[in-house]
Amino acid sequence: MLKHIVILAVPGVQLLDVSGPLDVFAEANQQRGREVYKLSVMAMTDPIITSSSGTRLLADLTLAAPLPANLDTFLVAGAPALTPFIHDEMLKEQICRWSHHAQRFGSVCSGALLLAAAGLLDNRRVTTHWSVVEKLRLDYPQVFVEADAIFIADGELRTAAGVTSGLDLALNMVEEDLGRETALDVAAQLVMFFKRPGGQLQFIRHGQASLSGRSALQDVQRWVLNSLEKPHNVQSLAMHMGLSARHVTRLFNQEINQSPAQWLEQQRVFHARELLETGGLAIKQIAAQCGFSSVDILRRAFLRQLNVTPSQYQKQFS
Repeated sequence: MLKHIVILAVPGVQLLDVSGPLDVFAEANQQRGREVYKLSVMAMTDPIITSSSGTRLLADLTLAAPLPANLDTFLVAGAPALTPFIHDEMLKEQICRWSHHAQRFGSVCSGALLLAAAGLLDNRRVTTHWSVVEKLRLDYPQVFVEADAIFIADGELRTAAGVTSGLDLALNMVEEDLGRETALDVAAQLVMFFKRPGGQLQFIRHGQASLSGRSALQDVQRWVLNSLEKPHNVQSLAMHMGLSARHVTRLFNQEINQSPAQWLEQQRVFHARELLETGGLAIKQIAAQCGFSSVDILRRAFLRQLNVTPSQYQKQFS
């Protein structure tokens, strides 16, 4: 049976959140030599949708349309400015109507916020764009957010991290529907990873050398960041602050919700990322400059923080 894919695009939608998945499904049709997927863009009311880039889309249907008999997948695309829609009760009711009727439903990027506002993500595992992870966690504590995931399948629910990860999500659904070989052919034709290395946290471009918490904590953080090559640990931090190691650990956990060891590793990895991106240094030198006692310890820290090795990261970003 023909699988009908419907993607809801609100005004100001991120264009790639819509066009990316559609191109994956369209390519699957090409690879199979027949129409496996029927593809539709949905608008709220006005069929002409202006995207965040200014490009306009002409929708195939609106939220008020009758529910199609063969609705396979209903996805909500993200937008840079979703706040006006979060409190739209009619929109949320319609999102629930379409989601409950579909075989699969979900979101791309910040579209997860609309699903959460509609109550569709309670007690479910989801992901969303890294920039709105904390908002989703704070506003909807009953949702289980996995910040580093590129996409997540939880029962009939599908969520993608952000923008280009919508392609990864769509490719995964093609693999579910049509098998691995077709999905590999689609990935090859679109020149995209079949399985992307690592998670989305490797793409965060802010937070390096971050100072947070009360002034005493910021003082020791500044001291550490100016001498990351030294073998800092909770004892050296405690000595610098004139406090016990237990007290320092309590301060870190209370103020920034991290242990001193977690914060130290995070900052060392941040600095190592900067050095890997600029190139010119061997990984062994980078490990030493960032306070890692060996390349192996640097590698394990990268895998914990980013799910990629330093060598993989350098190949992608240098």
